[in-house]
Amino acid sequence: MRFFKVALILLFLFMVGACSQAQQMSRDVYKTSAKIELKLKNPDYNRVMELLEKGKTDYPDDAEIWFLLGKVYGIKHRDKDMVAAFAQADKLGIKGKEKEEMDKIVKEAWFTTFNLGVEYGNQVKRVDRYSDQLSADWSKYQTLCDSFETMASKTSNLTYNWKACTSSQDLPLGQLKQGLYQKALEQYELAILLDSTHYEPFVNAAFTANKLGDTEKAMAYFKKAYEMKPEDPDVLGNYFSILLNNKKYEEALKVSDQILKIDPDNTDVLFNRTIILDNLGRTDETMKLYDEILLKAPDSKDVYFNRGLLYLNKTSQVAKDLLILRDSLENSPKNQAYINRSHSLIEEQKSYFSKAESDFAKVLQLSPDDLESMRFLGYCYLNEEKPDKAIEVLEKEVQMNPDDKEAWGYLSVSYAKKGMVDKAKEAQKKAE
Repeated sequence: MRFFKVALILLFLFMVGACSQAQQMSRDVYKTSAKIELKLKNPDYNRVMELLEKGKTDYPDDAEIWFLLGKVYGIKHRDKDMVAAFAQADKLGIKGKEKEEMDKIVKEAWFTTFNLGVEYGNQVKRVDRYSDQLSADWSKYQTLCDSFETMASKTSNLTYNWKACTSSQDLPLGQLKQGLYQKALEQYELAILLDSTHYEPFVNAAFTANKLGDTEKAMAYFKKAYEMKPEDPDVLGNYFSILLNNKKYEEALKVSDQILKIDPDNTDVLFNRTIILDNLGRTDETMKLYDEILLKAPDSKDVYFNRGLLYLNKTSQVAKDLLILRDSLENSPKNQAYINRSHSLIEEQKSYFSKAESDFAKVLQLSPDDLESMRFLGYCYLNEEKPDKAIEVLEKEVQMNPDDKEAWGYLSVSYAKKGMVDKAKEAQKKAE
């Protein structure tokens, strides 16, 4: 009896094979033939694909044919084709057990694909770890060589004789990491294609795209993750950072609003927000926010430093206004309005230098070896007609950083103000 059943099946398949030469078979023949073949111990998947591809051409409105074709594509690891076939089956109203099986296949494929992307990312970390080990002890290379070779075999853009390498400087680790990142990105993008309702592959794809230097793609993926999870701290933080780094200030400002709703005392975001406001020309808001941050973090030297720079920028703007006013005074030297305005601008400039001096002095109190703050503090003293203090701080700065031409220039002027002609000339030569 068992032989009789097998014989019937083989006969039926033979008949299908013969019929396949005809122009068109009934839709049931396509589906039944595919199902029978798939139940065999060693199915001929290529033959089933060929049969079902003809079937979907002859009967494009048959949901079950599309489902069966997608199932075979999945078995053959043609995931993109599988997604397209399943999407068509879903569109045509696949139901019942086929719908359940289709959803299960997609779910399993999603987890496999996403986890493979994570594994490629972990391999990049492994490359970094091995690199650190080899920097400390090259003799370990023989035990790590096979691992490098295995990881490299998974990328398509790197051919290298790993066993012949004799120095860590010769290892193409940058290329290896780029190749692994590319494979990870491909998996995350495939996971998105399989099921776009999960935010995790968008986050990981954004991070990986950023590592590959594709900032536009990274921002697009972070934006999608943000739209899906607008209150997730990690999503918000990553999206904010990449917007800020790419000078998308208006968008970054909106995201920072969302972060601060969740964490109003996040001083890092508050500080970065000052950078955004400053770049947008919203100076008054920037100054107000500096004060707010210092109430929360009174020892934030970066805030003092940036605020000092902002005050110096204001002195430069006042200087430009004074130059314009000087031309007006040359034409009308007795104009009292011009004279009053000139006095007012000079006092305003002095005030800004005084405030900048205070901020840079505070930075040095918190970080005594901050060379930039030394230079700027010396510049403030110089403009405030305090040459002795300028010389004191600038001499210390050039002793620690003798190649600072700008500091030597300020020092030369400071010496000149004190009548120290020889020192002024010497400092000027070094500035030049």
